[in-house]
Amino acid sequence: MHYDVLYTDCPSSVTVSPSSGPFKAGDMLTCTSDGYPEPSYKWTDSNGVIVSTGPNITLTGSEFKLVCNATNNFTTPCRASITVSSTETGLMAIVC
Repeated sequence: MHYDVLYTDCPSSVTVSPSSGPFKAGDMLTCTSDGYPEPSYKWTDSNGVIVSTGPNITLTGSEFKLVCNATNNFTTPCRASITVSSTETGLMAIVC
């Protein structure tokens, strides 16, 4: 009997590059994460509204607060997030 084993791993960290500002309109931010298979990405604004799907976002203004969520959808979904603002970049939360 043969069994195929699928190895999966929740994202445990998220990074954004470039990792520090100052940021300005037109700059592109890229969100990356560990996890296997490759997590899906969503960028939300400070109100929780999805403003972009995928790992990249282009800034449209000089003042912003964005959250990048990296999610793997297993039986129990798991997620890692990072918050980026016009004044700082910092790890917000890790949820697995």
